[in-house]
Amino acid sequence: MLDFYMNKWYICLKINCGVTVMDWMLEGLLQGTQLQKIYNQKIEALRNKYGLRKGDIDILYFLYKSGENNTSKDISDLNLFSKGYISQSVSRLEEHQIIYAIKDEADRRYMHIMLTDRAEGILEEITALRKQMSDIIFKGVTQGERAVLFRVSRKVNENIRSALENQARKIDRR
Repeated sequence: MLDFYMNKWYICLKINCGVTVMDWMLEGLLQGTQLQKIYNQKIEALRNKYGLRKGDIDILYFLYKSGENNTSKDISDLNLFSKGYISQSVSRLEEHQIIYAIKDEADRRYMHIMLTDRAEGILEEITALRKQMSDIIFKGVTQGERAVLFRVSRKVNENIRSALENQARKIDRR
């Protein structure tokens, strides 16, 4: 039944807007709207259990994976969160005793954000959730198809990063 309505929706888009099914699917993939719906549903229990926001959980996972690239600037460089949000999230995570900050020995302006032992259980749950998401997304996708997807996504990400940098340079010139 859902397939019928989805096909009807695509036909309506194609007739009324000149949008092809592939355009619509690519748009959904690039914007990540369908992926976000699934992720938000799955992450809700974690949010409630630990009293964290979605962004807090994303930042926590970044810190877990980032190694020595663990400053607020490193998080900011991803362009996923504003500097203000990162600051608020770091404060929340510190209040929950999930992270702590230490000054960089070489450059005292930077603070390295470190995980506490309390973060371990949360990160196990986040990692399991992300594994579930990966299993859902890549169900039936071959290794070769994944390799192509990763190559293309790297190029798309580089194009986006380049466009953002060019836009920032234009603003700086004003």
